[in-house]
Amino acid sequence: MARKIFDLLIEFCVNYSFRVLGGVIVLVCGWILGKFLAGVVYKQLQKHQVDVTVSKFIVTGVKFAVVGFAVLIALGKFGIEIAPFIAGLSVIGFGTSFALQGPLSNFAAGAILIFTKPFKVGDIIEVVGCVGEVEDMSLGRTLLRTVDGTHIVIPNKHIVGEVIHNDSEAKRVDIKVGVSYDSDTAKAVNIIKNILDADSRISQKIKPKIGIFEFADSSVNLYARLWCRQLEYWDVLFDLNKKILEAFNREHIVIPFPQSDIHIKTAPEGVRRV
Repeated sequence: MARKIFDLLIEFCVNYSFRVLGGVIVLVCGWILGKFLAGVVYKQLQKHQVDVTVSKFIVTGVKFAVVGFAVLIALGKFGIEIAPFIAGLSVIGFGTSFALQGPLSNFAAGAILIFTKPFKVGDIIEVVGCVGEVEDMSLGRTLLRTVDGTHIVIPNKHIVGEVIHNDSEAKRVDIKVGVSYDSDTAKAVNIIKNILDADSRISQKIKPKIGIFEFADSSVNLYARLWCRQLEYWDVLFDLNKKILEAFNREHIVIPFPQSDIHIKTAPEGVRRV
């Protein structure tokens, strides 16, 4: 019995060892060749300054194409018929596509984003209520980093079809401050203008806008709209508010608070109070 088993092992090794060895060699060579070609393609894309997101997509596609071709050859070496195998995979893939509609829709949306390029890695965007810098982008998801360092992962299917605000060049800063009706509004506007002009963090590509915004119940509301880098947004906003308050106090510009005037009238003599 042991002799028969030994003979079967010898026969199997003689008949199939070279096939198995050949298949393994094809797989290893395919993996090495895929990595090598992916590296060459990536360098060429970088040389021609192709967008990093598109570069990663193309490089990944090249690598998987080479490795996939090597797998098909290796299957032939193992004695597996490729045609029925591919047919079986297509049937399985067709059935799986219904079960994986969510992930597949993310991949389709990712491909749309990569080639339409509404934004790229490094851009500051606002989408589906999230604001941050695009740190990474793949077929399935987009990774944002907010101003406070929080990472947000957004499935790509939730981005396609939404309104995307790209604030890469500058983010808008809105400042509204009220002054009393007795104050010199022209002087107040000039004070704010001087403060904005003195701050080097404020973008000069888009000139700041300053003026009277509205006439409220207790104040004349002044409004300033300016732009700065996304990462400096909160620092700029806080610093400008502080400087405006200090300058108004120094120049005796009154910032009023809501108040009501109550007038008490004395009833004439002889009039009965109820």
